[in-house]
Amino acid sequence: MGIIPCFPQLLAPEYTIEIMIWDFHGLLIAGESNDERLLAHWAESYASLPYTTGQAELVVSLDIAATLPPPPARTPAFQADGFLAYYLDGPNVIANLPGFAYLEIELATGRSHAHCTEAVLTTYGILDDLIAIALSPHLRRRGWYPVHAFAAAWQGQGILLVGDQGAGKTTTGLALLTAGWQLLANDAPLLHPGGILSYPGQLAAWPRTWRQFPETAGLVNATAVPESAKISVAPDAIRPDIWLAEAPLAAILFPQIEKRPDHTLEPLGPAETLRRLLPHTLENWDPALIPAHLRFLRQLAEQTPGYLLHLGQDLAAIAPLLRPLCLTSS
Repeated sequence: MGIIPCFPQLLAPEYTIEIMIWDFHGLLIAGESNDERLLAHWAESYASLPYTTGQAELVVSLDIAATLPPPPARTPAFQADGFLAYYLDGPNVIANLPGFAYLEIELATGRSHAHCTEAVLTTYGILDDLIAIALSPHLRRRGWYPVHAFAAAWQGQGILLVGDQGAGKTTTGLALLTAGWQLLANDAPLLHPGGILSYPGQLAAWPRTWRQFPETAGLVNATAVPESAKISVAPDAIRPDIWLAEAPLAAILFPQIEKRPDHTLEPLGPAETLRRLLPHTLENWDPALIPAHLRFLRQLAEQTPGYLLHLGQDLAAIAPLLRPLCLTSS
């Protein structure tokens, strides 16, 4: 996959870097790095987006460095899971991931720059998370709100599968994709007033999850990895036309795995849908955006049906259960 050069003014003079530019729903995003391995991973993750040329509106620079700058000597504005810490610095934000990256986000200019250790190249999920962290504040300021969810669509109507790790999002999502649904995002779709915008990325699941579906078992059988390691697969390896760029939002589902013979949908009211959705999309460190974000989410919860998805054992029965949600909204 080729690397497309961009305009010289995007180059940071202290680095020898290469640049890729993608067309992301009409927004030009440039990725810069001084490390070809990092760029190769990035290109693989963003493979569903078209390359382009032009003046990028958002620029993310991720450079491998021997050491990381120390975090600010003050209490962070917000700390997630005792690990990722955010510091507000005037118009800028510092996100510190100890041992992995020190990220500076310039809200006014659309630029983000990170010093990274080699560990971002060898630790599952960190690099993709770092890219999303760098972009998310800029996307929110455009009215595009990332949510931690799997998003898929049937006949052009989208659903969200929202929940913590282990809730059954990926397994449910794969059950839909192998039944002919289209993919909007594996992990971070964008919500906006028109519905869902897709976000690129590979599909990642445990080997046993891939093997549960005849359509995907062959993708991992020849891969010599331990059962405790997730395997990433390009979505179009399942089906060439699997991606969908955007869709109206037909339903918000909160899956939970249970020991039961069948699957059941339990309707939720708007208040409960909002309560369950909030921790997966609202960023507490970004107070300037919270009022607008909350107004949007309240309206979304009032207009969109929400359900608990009680998951049983028969994976083939998931898609038939969920299709009517999309047909009702179409």
